[in-house]
Amino acid sequence: MPGPSPAPGTPLAFDAALNFRELGGYPAADGRTVRRGLLWRGGQLMEMRSAADRQTLAALGLRFILDLRSADEVAAYPDWVPPGARCRAVSAMHYADGTEVDFSPAGLARERAERALVASRLGRAPSDAEMFLHLYTCMPFRNPAFRVLFAALEAGEVPLLFHCAAGKDRTGVAAMLVLLALGAGRETALRDYMHTNVCRKPAIDAFLTVHAAEYAAADAAGREQLLAIEGVSRLMAEGTLRAIERRYGSFDAYFAAEYGLTAPRLAALRERYLEHAR
Repeated sequence: MPGPSPAPGTPLAFDAALNFRELGGYPAADGRTVRRGLLWRGGQLMEMRSAADRQTLAALGLRFILDLRSADEVAAYPDWVPPGARCRAVSAMHYADGTEVDFSPAGLARERAERALVASRLGRAPSDAEMFLHLYTCMPFRNPAFRVLFAALEAGEVPLLFHCAAGKDRTGVAAMLVLLALGAGRETALRDYMHTNVCRKPAIDAFLTVHAAEYAAADAAGREQLLAIEGVSRLMAEGTLRAIERRYGSFDAYFAAEYGLTAPRLAALRERYLEHAR
């Protein structure tokens, strides 16, 4: 008989890639759990360099890979795509007007303009943390990448992987939205988001070793900002969820307005991806 399933959020063991895990096993609507082996989240696939890692990834039988990175990131660090999988890249980080966030010269000029817009709202120059929070509050709205993601889920194009560079910010928000659409509670969605800090602990520890003096001298806000460079911040995730609730009042209203996921379509999605706990 097979052994017990690993705890939700347990990462797959790769030689190089951190934070590659599934949404299966999390509690969701009506006492059911998310089906295992269908919904995966991770970081960029160029890290899959060894034969063993590529074999592990190929064994998942992925049908669709959604790359949430910017066009510049995709060009610089192309994915390794396993046989049988279709890959599509659609940037998941945008400003409020829908402009893609990137780090090209034109993108940096656009960032300065957005920073000036936020400064006019605050009445002062925003900190880097405040700018990043601003991006988090923009991410759930009019997002073409997340619309592709939910369309693929409705079409049953699974097993499916969505990923960004480190599998933490863009991927983390996408995972929260998928879990919420499947009826998971707010705290469950946040728990999966924050689990990145466990999965990426080696990268976080290495970064903090290099920046030990800066971390020791920082206040609580500064330390959280440093941690979020290689890890994630609950403040950012909660900012995304609060932005949705401010605009739509509820997550169900958000899914209906942004993705056409009316109550019957949400119910169908949950029927497809949830099962009763065994």
